[in-house]
Amino acid sequence: MAVGDIADKDYLRRLLKKADTYCNGFLAERVSLLYRNKPFSYFQNIRRYHNNIMKPCMKDHGGDYRSPINGRLAGIFFGVTLYRGDLPDRSPFGDTRVTVPLTEVFDDYANLYFADFYCKPSRSRIHYVTIVLAKSGSYSDDFCRRHLILLRPYDNLYLRREYYSNSYRSQRRTGVNVEVLYTEAINISNRPTSLTATVGQGHSTPGGIQKTLGCSICNVDLGWRETDRGVNKDENANGTTVYDCFVNMLWSVWNFLRSLFR
Repeated sequence: MAVGDIADKDYLRRLLKKADTYCNGFLAERVSLLYRNKPFSYFQNIRRYHNNIMKPCMKDHGGDYRSPINGRLAGIFFGVTLYRGDLPDRSPFGDTRVTVPLTEVFDDYANLYFADFYCKPSRSRIHYVTIVLAKSGSYSDDFCRRHLILLRPYDNLYLRREYYSNSYRSQRRTGVNVEVLYTEAINISNRPTSLTATVGQGHSTPGGIQKTLGCSICNVDLGWRETDRGVNKDENANGTTVYDCFVNMLWSVWNFLRSLFR
């Protein structure tokens, strides 16, 4: 195993510990579907020009900037977290939704990995846990084994199978959303879509949104920054420091400049 692979896993182990600490002790609720929201034009384009095949796309640089999947692993993002026991009735990612039964993608031939834990610089401070679902033996699975943390399919806090049944359970902590990056293509020809309301801009942010660096819940202590002692004197009402704003501004400029040369 290369030095970089070891560093990736060491960092993720500490990040997973932060996630486990935050989420441990809460009930898990039964789930059966993955759901994906995108603008109507996204699905229209797939049906017209891609023979109904929803293909994996390269992961952007949103979330924790040290997550090994950023810019290196392709997949399709899905939600699995319920809202009051049902699928959410709105989404920030688009007005059209497709669902995929978990039984089709999370079986004996799939592996589950932890990839990220983060929050975005907003007042709501929702935290996101990113897990990767990969087909055993695939190229993506090989990447995940080298760089990510393998989760036990029947015993983890975020998405698990139930013994001796086709049932699944996911995290139920208020303020935590579990997102699943599935690394295989999916045929949507026999999958109906449904319309939902949207919130915010109603579509993904190109390049992704970086995690909030000042949050002590989801930032690993690297020794050069101590946020767990209390509120920083330069911290504003939603927990974002002047330092965070400066770093996030630099990252936005970098993403913009990089997009000009693609």
